[in-house]
Amino acid sequence: MRKILVPTDLTPIAELGLKLAVQIAQRSDAVISLVNFTHHPFNTTFTATGDVNLKVDEEADRFTVQLLHTNKQKMEALAAQYSVGNVMISSSIVDDDFKHGVDEYLKSENIDLIVMGTSGEENATELFTGNHTEQVTAISTVPVISVRDGFRVESFNSIVAAVDVIPGNESSRGLELIRDIAKAFEARVDLVHVRDTASDREAFQEDYFNRLASLAGLENYSVTVLEGNDPAQRVIDFARQVGAGMIAVLKNSGKGFHLFSNHFSDRVVKEVGRPVVTVNLQNT
Repeated sequence: MRKILVPTDLTPIAELGLKLAVQIAQRSDAVISLVNFTHHPFNTTFTATGDVNLKVDEEADRFTVQLLHTNKQKMEALAAQYSVGNVMISSSIVDDDFKHGVDEYLKSENIDLIVMGTSGEENATELFTGNHTEQVTAISTVPVISVRDGFRVESFNSIVAAVDVIPGNESSRGLELIRDIAKAFEARVDLVHVRDTASDREAFQEDYFNRLASLAGLENYSVTVLEGNDPAQRVIDFARQVGAGMIAVLKNSGKGFHLFSNHFSDRVVKEVGRPVVTVNLQNT
């Protein structure tokens, strides 16, 4: 894990993503890209570390320049505040809307992980509410961690990963990404599957998940097969039972895998308050 993207609208909610990203960077030597996506009529990227000399005539442009300078100063202050120890944070303002800007940034900057703050509220109107997290997860080619206030880094030694039976070894690629996060926190990974008692074969599933774990290079892990009509609730209950500090979801809605959707990730954040790692296998 070398590069982490933290999108920000400079609100306290967005700052939660930076707080967690710093914890990850300290343990993995990753660098952090703190990025504000804002349409403006000037350069494609308005860096938060360089001087800006712009000639403006229109009142609207002058207002935009003032706003960009203000945001530039705020981002510099955030980068300085959180650049502790070996953590390196670069910051920039990119001329684009949020969803398209994130998509293009992923393509051009070799990002390995996105960390986003969320309010966890149903009626939140901030940029980083569940709906926007879902949009990013839908397009992201890398894991997306959504985090709300109150997370405890010391509890990250336990990660529950919700997985389903998918033909082939597709899930092992997703587990490789979870493995990297687990290594950063020296965490145990509990692979959890909620089985359909009418069609699933438990013995086959345990062999299947052990094989996936081996392919992904997981070392400190366990496999648990649960039963129930509400897969999301069973995973939430299990995470509470084992005191997991983080929950991971491997999804593949583009190929018929609908058991764990982006809505499930959002539900976990709201109901449990744990950071949620969502890996969209359709995009990886």
